[in-house]
Amino acid sequence: MSTALSILYLSYNEEDVFGQSLESVGSIADEIIVVDSGSTDATVQIAERAGATVYKRPLGNWGEQRNWGLEKCQHPWTLVVDCDEVFTKELIASLQEWKKREHKEQQPYSFKRVHFFKGKRMRFSGLQNDYVVRLLPKGMKFEELNVHEKVRSSSKRLKGELFHYTYKNALHWEQKFRTYAKRQALDYEKRVGRIGPYYLNVKPSWRFFKHFIIKGGIFDGSKGLEYALWMYRSVKWRYIEVNKLRIK
Repeated sequence: MSTALSILYLSYNEEDVFGQSLESVGSIADEIIVVDSGSTDATVQIAERAGATVYKRPLGNWGEQRNWGLEKCQHPWTLVVDCDEVFTKELIASLQEWKKREHKEQQPYSFKRVHFFKGKRMRFSGLQNDYVVRLLPKGMKFEELNVHEKVRSSSKRLKGELFHYTYKNALHWEQKFRTYAKRQALDYEKRVGRIGPYYLNVKPSWRFFKHFIIKGGIFDGSKGLEYALWMYRSVKWRYIEVNKLRIK
């Protein structure tokens, strides 16, 4: 007996890569659910052309939004995908084989995600062993965090890779990390002490050192250096935003 599979996306102005992502999962999707938080580009039209059911809902908390979307999925298993992620043929083949059998286990599945930055495949920089838990049995939930929400569970691994095309342009990249900083500040505000030199200088510098030296970003060349610098900025901006919350 086979297993029916729902595909879940959260979307907001994702027209750049979304069509490729939808095309890559077309052969394994028994339904596609898209929860859109107010796109003003062609995102919704792209989803509808692919046969997706689109729900429009304001975004408050990414973890909560994913969990709301999971409730809309009809099938016993859901594959959670970001709009800027594209499945490789090997991973699709693994999922096609997985679907041929009935699955009643409650342990989720994960697979490797490969990151592309400014068109370059990043082989180091702390991105080389990114396994994401995305194939979920009914009832499993994400942490309700504002940023970097995850499923906290051990998982089985599937063969194949997921390509992540997160970089659009410099303006988009900065806006993305400034938005992340504001949202992360909501999660961090009650978890950290007074925001002084340690948070504004030491922690960002450590993040740069971690990505560029410890995690081998130096071997990704100029892109590795640029990526590490963005990681420095993202941490610094996060704690600046925490301070702003406290001033209010």
